[in-house]
Amino acid sequence: LKKLGFVQAEETAVGAAKVSQEYEKLLIEGKMENIITTACPTAVLLVEKYYPDLIPFLAPVVSPMIAHAMSLRQIYGNRIKVIFIGPCISKKHETDDVLSGGVVDAAISFEELKFWLDEEHITLSPGEEPVKGMQHQSARFYPLPGGIIATIPKESRKKYKSIGVDGVERCIEILESMRKGELDKYFIEMNACTGACLGGPCMRNTGISYINARDSLVKNVKRPRNKICYETDAVKVGLSKKFLDRSVSLPMPSDEEIAKILSSIGKTRPEQELNCGGCGYNTCRDKAIAVYQGKADPKMCLPFVRERAESISNLIIDYTPNATIALDSELKVQEINPAALQLLKIDKSDILGKPIEEFLPCSMYDEVLHEDKIIQNRKITYEGLGLTVEQSVISIKEQQMIFILLKNITSEEKQQQSLKKVRDETLEVAQKVIDKQMRVAQEIASLLGETTAETKTALTKLKKSITSD
Repeated sequence: LKKLGFVQAEETAVGAAKVSQEYEKLLIEGKMENIITTACPTAVLLVEKYYPDLIPFLAPVVSPMIAHAMSLRQIYGNRIKVIFIGPCISKKHETDDVLSGGVVDAAISFEELKFWLDEEHITLSPGEEPVKGMQHQSARFYPLPGGIIATIPKESRKKYKSIGVDGVERCIEILESMRKGELDKYFIEMNACTGACLGGPCMRNTGISYINARDSLVKNVKRPRNKICYETDAVKVGLSKKFLDRSVSLPMPSDEEIAKILSSIGKTRPEQELNCGGCGYNTCRDKAIAVYQGKADPKMCLPFVRERAESISNLIIDYTPNATIALDSELKVQEINPAALQLLKIDKSDILGKPIEEFLPCSMYDEVLHEDKIIQNRKITYEGLGLTVEQSVISIKEQQMIFILLKNITSEEKQQQSLKKVRDETLEVAQKVIDKQMRVAQEIASLLGETTAETKTALTKLKKSITSD
């Protein structure tokens, strides 16, 4: 960090130790009905936004980051910039929160730090300076599930049942139970991330597995304590914290409006409300409420989208004028559309599961199966059916299915044959007329030749007679 320009670096475990001392005081006092730890900013936001009625159960204590920053400010004042580095995205929000008092100037993640180090071509190696110690080394357990509880003596916790909860779903489950009044005298260590801070979102791309990170952390906790401690270790600061009701009041739909929204996505009966959670909401009704409040798109429902896509596909197949037949790998009919049934003049029950050769015998199927071909628009005449069709055969190997598409061109073929017959007859008549005209022309020419010769003879005689006179 010093190579990047930082002047000094300390473990936030220093602040964690101070926070644990405040938790211990609350546990010994025993005045709160339940105590929820406030080290995780996401868990705090969860309560402030969605369970504001449970804010009184939040321990009125700042987070370790704020406690540490306050200690640094106590020593150095405002002449320094305090940067927090950790695995948590929510620390960025906590840094900017007005209730944090501006003691932290910025928060960056381990991922961002790694990118920065790589950009500056700085490789990690054992530090030249020894890591300083701290009075309560167990505070280094904070990033682990149950780590906060581990820092507080069991004797101090005897008035409460202590449990650790990690993962948003488990946190919500506990908060729901607390809202129902099912919990009394519980000290709840609440972490939104599964695996607590060590499983934080900005730990996933660091190249370190969870188990290796955990082993490394435990090893560091157990190492011999350096007698030279961080300067902030002995600093005393006020760590009290207030919380805000950050909930947003949104309009709630009536049962009729919920039913209308559910109906728009094809859910008209209770059994159609699958509550699959694919949309991000626990139930279909929750999704409908979110749609009403403008927080969700009604069409973002996986079962609805799938059913709609399938129904559209079925509509296309059912209403297309072309015959469609689906075969399995053994060339047995698996599905057939109404146009094909009408074309073959057969009932669906009579053809399903039967070999297609019994109804449409041709060699195209073997070509597709054995030669891996796609045959398109080949003209075939089925004499027994009195049909002429343009037939396509398509193999879908992934599904081991073969599709036959038939376009009935029988009428067109008959029309073509009729036109050909008319054309041939017309040509024949035309040829007869031409032949007759040729004969007439020849006869006329013959007659003209005879009369011309006779005329020539008569004129020659007349000429000679006149000359002799």
